[in-house]
Amino acid sequence: MISRIKRFFEDNLQLANHTPQENEKQVELTCIALLIELSKVDLSIDDAELKVIRELANKEFGINNDKVDEIIELAKEEADQSTSLYQFTELVNANYEDEMKYQLILSMWKVAFADGKIDKYEEHLIRKISDLIYVPHVKFMEAKFHAQKEFATR
Repeated sequence: MISRIKRFFEDNLQLANHTPQENEKQVELTCIALLIELSKVDLSIDDAELKVIRELANKEFGINNDKVDEIIELAKEEADQSTSLYQFTELVNANYEDEMKYQLILSMWKVAFADGKIDKYEEHLIRKISDLIYVPHVKFMEAKFHAQKEFATR
């Protein structure tokens, strides 16, 4: 599949020729892409979900809004085309420790809870990514609990 989003990620997520700091930023971009995939899985990208993604990108990953907006726009363009999660989860597995993987799953739950409801497709995607990055089920459930608790107090 030749598309703008694929080219964007190929251009921005090649890790071999970069410093460790550049690699870290590129893996963080991968995580934002996974959050975008999650936000569109229920066939509507909610403004509350986009707000949480922007907050997580700024707070957790230090990614500026321009880059996040670029990723969001590219992901929206590709909403009708299926993409493989493997290229993203492979980078996470190669570069993230267990705690960082947990934080990614926690972030995904936060995005899922942002609109006040968990769609079955959102839960399925989080579970699938959790499995692909080898997050134990107990940690998957713990992340869900913590995200739900955070949004219940808002």
